[in-house]
Amino acid sequence: MSYFTNPDISPLQRVLNLMVSCAHYARWSWRIGHFSFRSRLFSPDSITGGRSIRIGKRVIVGKGARLETFRGGRVEIGDNTSIQMYFHCGAASSVKIGRDVLIASRVYISDHDHRIDHPEYPPRHTDDLIVKPVVIGDGAWLGEGCVILKGVTVGPRAVVGANAVVTRDVPPGGVVGGVPARLIRMIEF
Repeated sequence: MSYFTNPDISPLQRVLNLMVSCAHYARWSWRIGHFSFRSRLFSPDSITGGRSIRIGKRVIVGKGARLETFRGGRVEIGDNTSIQMYFHCGAASSVKIGRDVLIASRVYISDHDHRIDHPEYPPRHTDDLIVKPVVIGDGAWLGEGCVILKGVTVGPRAVVGANAVVTRDVPPGGVVGGVPARLIRMIEF
């Protein structure tokens, strides 16, 4: 059951929720490429390239989020996804987050790295990036403080443990943890 469909709330609370949804839609729909009605974006720290960001229906993004797109990158967040505080997502190509994903606080997702082997310049003085798309499957759970790096696909219903650094694909239903993240077990459905 979601925050939006809870049958235990009063009719007055439903009206208040609708008014808050209208306010969020009015505030963010002009700044973000696609912002669905009934989604919530609470006090982000920064939004860069907002026209390349798509936020689905009934998405909640907690305060302090940083959503960044540049060089034609795109960020897509699927319906019913819940993202807690201080989420950071950067896209130079594509970051796609599926439906019904649970993302804990302080999670970092990036589809790019700075080039470190330039013959003349350090990373700070070059615009060279190494870019590979990131996909987070439907129903995945990303634990507190984890990092998802470029080129990674986290399969549907997979779980990433707290503070894990994911550098390789996670199979559907896989549970990973550690630095770098390793497969711990498979979930049997």
